[in-house]
Amino acid sequence: MPGLPLNLCLATCLLALAPAMQAQAASVPDFSPLDTAIRAFKQDSALPTGTAVVVLKDGKVVFEAYYGNADLQRGTPVDARTLFYIASATKPMFALDVQLAAREGRIAANPSLQAMFPGVAFRGLEADRIHLRDLLVHTSGIDNAGLGWATAFSGVHDTGTLRALVAQSQPNPDAPTGRFDYTNLGYNIASVWLDRVDGRPWQDSLQARVFGPLGMRHTTARASEAQARGWPVALPHSAGSATPSTPLTLRKTDATMHAAGGVLSTAPDLARFLQAELAAARGDATPVPTDVLRASQERQVATEDRYLDFARDGYAWGWYTGTYKGQSMRHHFGSFAGFHAHLSFMPEAGVGLVVLNNEDVLSARLTAAIADAAYGIALGDPAADAAIAPRFAALRADAGKLREAVSRQREKLAARQWRLSLSKDAYAGRYRHPLLGTVQVRLLDGGVLAFDWGVLQAVATAYDDPDTARVEFVPGSGQVVAFEVADGHASAITFDGLRFARID
Repeated sequence: MPGLPLNLCLATCLLALAPAMQAQAASVPDFSPLDTAIRAFKQDSALPTGTAVVVLKDGKVVFEAYYGNADLQRGTPVDARTLFYIASATKPMFALDVQLAAREGRIAANPSLQAMFPGVAFRGLEADRIHLRDLLVHTSGIDNAGLGWATAFSGVHDTGTLRALVAQSQPNPDAPTGRFDYTNLGYNIASVWLDRVDGRPWQDSLQARVFGPLGMRHTTARASEAQARGWPVALPHSAGSATPSTPLTLRKTDATMHAAGGVLSTAPDLARFLQAELAAARGDATPVPTDVLRASQERQVATEDRYLDFARDGYAWGWYTGTYKGQSMRHHFGSFAGFHAHLSFMPEAGVGLVVLNNEDVLSARLTAAIADAAYGIALGDPAADAAIAPRFAALRADAGKLREAVSRQREKLAARQWRLSLSKDAYAGRYRHPLLGTVQVRLLDGGVLAFDWGVLQAVATAYDDPDTARVEFVPGSGQVVAFEVADGHASAITFDGLRFARID
């Protein structure tokens, strides 16, 4: 301002800027009530596993916080550098990668299953009527338990066996082609095809077309890369475990990081992914083709479903569609032994949320409570703050009930009596499937039967039917294994429709 002393000019300028500064400060939502509630829950739950939270609004991070521990035994705290396994929240990334590959002309846009696997004689499937789109939006009508076990759990597979397993796909009697039925299978089949036609593993495709361009520098589809780079990875815990403070023994390896659930990432990197999604929804330029990113958000099939607070009216390319708090929402969650992930965004409201946990039982409800508060605050709901305390109080009550329920369930399982027709040592041996490898059954001290299959290890407990055992290949999820017994000899085991013949 000409003619004014410098000190007066500065004072006048500051006064002129004050209303704008105050308005800007007032526009930043106050997440401190949510922050306080999460910290209190971690302290009160007696299981302070890790939780990472990032809230986006209008393209910017408006709240970012880290709670609890990546490793309870060592007391290693979670921070912005901590990688979490995100399980099925991988799907929107892989689906986007496929669409980008088609945009580049590296693959056909929507080939039939038969065109994807020429020369394969699919039994009972109309492979000309099933297309790549069906695989990615869960309308393929295919069933294939073996492929799911190999890619997500045992890790016993190679290029040849994966292709042979795809050839064993059969019609799903409960969900014909065209009907939505959520499963990992379509993504697993698509990845086997993509590896061949794209000329590189799907993990490298994701890095080249999605992670790299979006600046996701601490994200990988290979467990070995995180280890080689020295990136801190949260260890899996479970409130449903007999020893919740001890990490679960089942860990993800490169062989079990699959296209339907095979990414390790940090909260900031996943926020970058959502920032791109929100920018594309606004029509803004993004580091990947904006029209492809925006098209990936469009609903492809209708469904009526609900998961906790989240209504689902359809499925896009790797995203559930629906409404939440009166706003259109895209979301996908991921759950696996010891982990729970949440990715969601509101295209029109410009709000997004990342919540990552290294615990698999309490965390789904904790995440729902966080989402309720985070979206309420970000949307300016005047009742949001008042709803936080009762919601978290109910969560504490649920945690107590869960501990009691887990204890009762374990007592029930322990009370079962074995109904084996032979002595336990008669069941020990190796059982082989031509495509799924070998399951070894061992008799341990104390008469305990142990099962080893690829990266899976489990101790069996009794089950109600004759010559059966209950096995938790995946912690918290029991499988009934049936022994075939004839002439005083156990000749095979069967579970989930898969038969392994005894070889010694």
